[in-house]
Order: sequence, then structure tokens, then C-alpha cells
Amino acid sequence: MMPLPSQANGDVPPRAKRDNGELDMTPMVDVTFLLLIFFMVTASFSLQRSIAMPRQMSDQPSPNPSVEPNVELESIQLEIDDEGAFLVLTPDWEREPTGKQNLVAALKEAVAASHDNLKLDIRVHENAQLQRLVDGMDAGTITGFQAIQITEVNGFD
Repeated sequence: MMPLPSQANGDVPPRAKRDNGELDMTPMVDVTFLLLIFFMVTASFSLQRSIAMPRQMSDQPSPNPSVEPNVELESIQLEIDDEGAFLVLTPDWEREPTGKQNLVAALKEAVAASHDNLKLDIRVHENAQLQRLVDGMDAGTITGFQAIQITEVNGFD
């Protein structure tokens, strides 16, 4: 390998001087925008919803009992098991709908066959997913139930 003419005598070539006053910020701005876009694309925008279900603390009746009108509401039962399956129980029939849309259709059929004053009695297994309970409550509201009662159970008969 032949040395360069300036290195023939062993001298190191002079280094080009930098401009001390300014740095090029373009690459840093590009990287910042790429990170911003990456985090915007990968961010999850779904809202986490929860419903607090207070547990009964004692077997004693409430110290401030509320007076409810003595209107008898006919009850339709909706059972939600630990696997998330629905079971609609009416005095005349029972049906096991799959999914929220079929549940709404089954509850509409129960409302059509019954009186105006209806109560939806939801019995939910303690290990069931919260989303299934919310689906059952939504279906009851959509079909026009006057009252919705929720009971948490350990198992079904």
C-alpha cells in the first residue's frame, strides 16, 4: 500500500474544522416525529369500563328501609353462567340464546307474550365476565323492562 503524498513524511492530514455555532437538528426532529407516529398507532383508545357491585355485608335488614310501591311486576329470569352463556326463563318457555342480538330477540319475544309490568331478574355466576352482565343489562333496557334486578350466585340448579 502506497502512502498518500501528504503522509509520505509521516504527517497526519489536517482535519476539516467544524462550525462551532450550529448543529443540524433535522435528524433529531425526524426521529421525534417517527416515535410520535409509532406511539399514536400502537396506543389503545378503548375505555375500560367497570360496574361496582357492592356485596351484602350482613344478614341484617337495612337501617333505612325504602318504601317501594306494591306494584307486582312479572319476572323474567336471565341466567348468565361462568362460561358466559345466556338462559332466558319465562313461565311458558326457556331459551338459550347465543350472543347479544339473539338475547335481545328472545327478551322481545318474552315481552310480547307477557304483561306491561315486567322485571328482568338477572342471575349471574360469580365467575362470569363483566361484559356478559353488561350485555344482559343492555338487552333488558333495549327491550323495555321496567326494572332490572341483579343477583350474584355461586352456581345454578
